Amino acid sequence: MNWDDVIKRAFALINGEDDLIACYANVSSLIHESAGYWWTGFYRVDSDRKQLVLGPFQGPVACTRIPYGRGVCGTSWKEERVIIVPDVEEFPGHIACSSLSRSEVVLPVRVRGEIIGVLDIDSKNLDEFSEEDAAALERICVMLGCRVRPEIIEYVEHSIIPRYDAFDKGHQRDHVKAVISQAMRLASFYDVDPELVYVAAAFHDTGLCEDRKTHHMVSGRIIREDAKLREWFSEEQVEIIAQAAEDHRASSDHEPRSQYSRIVAEADRQIIPETVIRRTIQYGLSHYPELDKEGNWQRTVEHLHEKYAEGGYLKLWVPESPNAARMAALRDIIKDEVALRTLFDAFYDEETR
Repeated sequence: MNWDDVIKRAFALINGEDDLIACYANVSSLIHESAGYWWTGFYRVDSDRKQLVLGPFQGPVACTRIPYGRGVCGTSWKEERVIIVPDVEEFPGHIACSSLSRSEVVLPVRVRGEIIGVLDIDSKNLDEFSEEDAAALERICVMLGCRVRPEIIEYVEHSIIPRYDAFDKGHQRDHVKAVISQAMRLASFYDVDPELVYVAAAFHDTGLCEDRKTHHMVSGRIIREDAKLREWFSEEQVEIIAQAAEDHRASSDHEPRSQYSRIVAEADRQIIPETVIRRTIQYGLSHYPELDKEGNWQRTVEHLHEKYAEGGYLKLWVPESPNAARMAALRDIIKDEVALRTLFDAFYDEETR
């Protein structure tokens, strides 16, 4: 299967077309005819009913609606992840629209960082879908949401995101993918080039390969030295990307220099209270192995107060971000030492178990 050709053809079909249903129709047809799958199509999110509703597809008649969290499609939506099912009979709660379907892959489609549907593909064969197939299909889903050129997505996913595997637990693939998703969502509110936002978000923490303290500046250097980026971007655009990566820690010493910088800096502020506390613990365990539990507790409290409490150095830069309400909730926890200690004990014990 020549996925590179399919991806390029998919981009040609959807580039410049604003009607998502039309894009769904052509993409499902392209994939179906190219690979010869049993069923290929999209389900769209109906938020009011908490259901997925059938969209454009190729193949036999299918289930019209799927509840949130049910079956492979509903689970992919709920858990916000790609799911490969080698044998559908072994997937708990599988919804059988056809008894001829033997294996399945489902991938979320995001627009502005929010899941608005899923791509669902079924095969008559067991174990039809590989990780390579899923990665190619995921690039198509990314293009549907943000119109980034396929060759840029391929480079980022194959050459940039894997670098995060070597970093601490708080800065691995799940982190950079979340930053990319949030950055693309925030970018939709402004007149900016989504490709510049996408690349800046992908590179923003690559400087961790050298050190934590100056990693944002190292990330900027890595971007400026990356010759591959000059295949797609001018020197001025590369500089915008580099500055956005450097400015993602702007709260600590200076304000962001551009709207791109503000978007990436805000996207990096994933202020989910429990996640912030857990990652603070993870960082302490990774970088201060000499500390015992009480030492890690003191370090966690000091870090949270320095960065997130009232008067802390972290600032929010994009009003459309959901972080303001989350910051308020986190500050309430920081103020309540009993509640904070309870969370710390639970997360610390899980991380050290």
